[in-house]
Amino acid sequence: MSRIRLVLATMPPLLRDIVRETLASQRDIEILAEVADPEQIPAAVRRTGASVAVVGIASSDSRPLVRRLLAEHPGLGVVTLADDGRTGSVHSLEPRESAIDDISPRTLLDAIRRAPTFEDVHPRLHPFSAD
Repeated sequence: MSRIRLVLATMPPLLRDIVRETLASQRDIEILAEVADPEQIPAAVRRTGASVAVVGIASSDSRPLVRRLLAEHPGLGVVTLADDGRTGSVHSLEPRESAIDDISPRTLLDAIRRAPTFEDVHPRLHPFSAD
């Protein structure tokens, strides 16, 4: 089984702790780095060879950051989470984006596992255009 190499970024401490705890017991997911500054995300992805970045987003418009990450790392899957941890999205280069209506450990793990290939998204993920 191939491991998903992951970077956690820009999350409030409580959300980061919850996400880290959710991922800790997963044999197929490895957290390689954690960064607080959005400007550090591309370097962390480059340094670690991560296949997924899970990014906390304070504002509802994460597109500039996501576009930059995908432009610099075309094979990267990006999972964004609202700072309250209730909603999020999965992004890929094409560009495609799927909203996650209700974040739970199950939907988060599903989004992370599907982010690198953006295939067969969870029924609770709803596709919509990134533009």
